[in-house]
Amino acid sequence: MPTRLRDNPIVRPFFAERPPSNLYFPSRGLGLVLMIFGTIAAVVSLLFVTGVAGLCNGLSLCTFPTVDVLGTVVLMVGWVVATAGFALMLNAHPDGRAWAVYGLMLAAAGDTLSFVGDVIFVGANPLYYALGRGAIAIFIFWLVICAVFYFLVVTSRPAPEAPLLGE
Repeated sequence: MPTRLRDNPIVRPFFAERPPSNLYFPSRGLGLVLMIFGTIAAVVSLLFVTGVAGLCNGLSLCTFPTVDVLGTVVLMVGWVVATAGFALMLNAHPDGRAWAVYGLMLAAAGDTLSFVGDVIFVGANPLYYALGRGAIAIFIFWLVICAVFYFLVVTSRPAPEAPLLGE
């Protein structure tokens, strides 16, 4: 990965050097925990893709939720990329943080696109009005998860080097 993609204000924001809290997580341990949660999020978003794609099965007056499906696919791809970044963080790879940050940004963009698509779909199909009321809660949930994971990733620190034997 080029240096400009690893060392920029998105991957290394101003608060990363001195986070507001004094909690410092080692990037290897955090990578393991977030990799597990990222895998779960990718599987759940895959279930969302199949569920959203099947909304109009058998209904003649239902318009297909194209933007919503596109948003959930982008959300799923974002979680897969973020999980790959978490795995790289676990292996202490220098590009792990950047992959995780860009994957989380992609997941947040997919979440936003999915929410917009859901609003469009529910507006065009009054049959699904009850479904639209839960969309804001799902949107906020995924956005908060992305923000918390982003904060944890950018404030994580590499594990300290173990002293050599005989020193």
